Amino acid sequence: MPSESPAENKSEQIAADIRDAIRSGQLHRGVLYSSRELGERFGASRTPVREALLRLADLGLVRIERNRGARVLGPDGRGVVELCSLRLLLEPPACRSAAAVMSARDDELLVAEFEIMRERADGGAEYFAADERLHDLILRASGNLRLAKFVAELRQTLALDGRLSVPRYQPVETALRDHWDIIEALRKRDGAGAERAMRKHLVRSADLLVANTSDDDRALVAEWRRWVDVAGGDKVAF
Repeated sequence: MPSESPAENKSEQIAADIRDAIRSGQLHRGVLYSSRELGERFGASRTPVREALLRLADLGLVRIERNRGARVLGPDGRGVVELCSLRLLLEPPACRSAAAVMSARDDELLVAEFEIMRERADGGAEYFAADERLHDLILRASGNLRLAKFVAELRQTLALDGRLSVPRYQPVETALRDHWDIIEALRKRDGAGAERAMRKHLVRSADLLVANTSDDDRALVAEWRRWVDVAGGDKVAF
């Protein structure tokens, strides 16, 4: 796989810095920021800043306003459906692919992250960090690093909004059981089982997120269910 250029790495870092600034409240929803202002804030030239903003605009995190800059948005109900749909289309097949090539060391790393999640089952920052690392380990084990980076961006964008914390609506024990089912299938090198377990987990979690951010928009909920059907979610047994 060709390595990324320094310019690509710089724009990725700026995009991550902007996400962190939104999460921490340093950049505010609804406010328009110029490329020059953001460049000065993050110590970068306009080119990587513009590239970072285009990346974030694709994720629905900012809106580019021509000759003015970018306005901070954040995921709304439609954004949640789009982000969750992308994860549902990408992660289960990657999980199946990972099962075919994972090593014993990968198994150990997954179990270690799961144990952190279990020990930090209060749903705090350490729980979420271990959850992110566990998913990232699976995606990277599949061998598709670009996919791993893209899905990480999707997860980070969803995490910007405190409403989108699944444990607010779902018992942590349920999420832990879902993750263990995924790990068990991977340890058995059961690709089909791993794919089903990942799909089940993502559908269960996203159902809650969509329901709690759609403002009773039945069309939006129906759109999500169509994506579930496209991804084979109709085959998931809860």
